[in-house]
Amino acid sequence: MGDFVRNCRLCDLPMKSSPFTMCSVCLNDNNKVQNFINKNPLVSIEEIAIFTSVSIEKVVKLVDLGHPYKGNLENKV
Repeated sequence: MGDFVRNCRLCDLPMKSSPFTMCSVCLNDNNKVQNFINKNPLVSIEEIAIFTSVSIEKVVKLVDLGHPYKGNLENKV
């Protein structure tokens, strides 16, 4: 049987089967964003993207996937 391949939940690129729903790059980006938000809970989406070097689109998608962001998404994008 071949390897089970699925798409990353964040970037939609194919990835090998793993216990995670995101590829290693997106997991790393997720950790950077999560750590930054934990230290700075009221920052804007733009600030998160700038200080973590993660694209605004990816940060917004993380929030859509349920990342605990306390800012007002409609006013920040």
